[in-house]
Amino acid sequence: MHVAIKCFFSGCHLDALPGSWKCDLHRHRSRCAVQDYRNQVYAKKLCIKHGGKPKCKVEGCQVTIRVGDYCSKHVPKDAIKLCSLEGCTTRVHLAGRCFRHGGGKCCKFPQCTKFARVRGLCYRHSAAKKSSANPVQHGESSPQRVPREVESLLVYYYLELGNLTVINA
Repeated sequence: MHVAIKCFFSGCHLDALPGSWKCDLHRHRSRCAVQDYRNQVYAKKLCIKHGGKPKCKVEGCQVTIRVGDYCSKHVPKDAIKLCSLEGCTTRVHLAGRCFRHGGGKCCKFPQCTKFARVRGLCYRHSAAKKSSANPVQHGESSPQRVPREVESLLVYYYLELGNLTVINA
């Protein structure tokens, strides 16, 4: 009987990889240097809680920084840049504009109008690039793979019923 060991990091319910104390998601992460603590390192061999990320510059504030040297509560108003289009109060993303007003890059895939998310591609095309050399077009569905055990059962039942034509690929 094989007992699955859970990942070391707090809040992770995935099984650890064989011969490891970390799951596939955390396999390249280090643990906090504070003994018996189960968080992953942010910087300086420490998690955020133990000083891996600097605290807000405002005296007495113990919240970690978000914008410059300040937490989101104490960030100066002039440090937050807004969209350059008149009347828009949304934060800038790129080239002085928010996403809605043209501040986002479009996917590099031909005829795709979605926003780029990963390496110049939208989510769909970046996922397709990882799985194959031919990215999936929007609106197309990718072929679904069925586990061999299930496939053999399906073939058996469909052949018995006469509703399946088997094509060897």
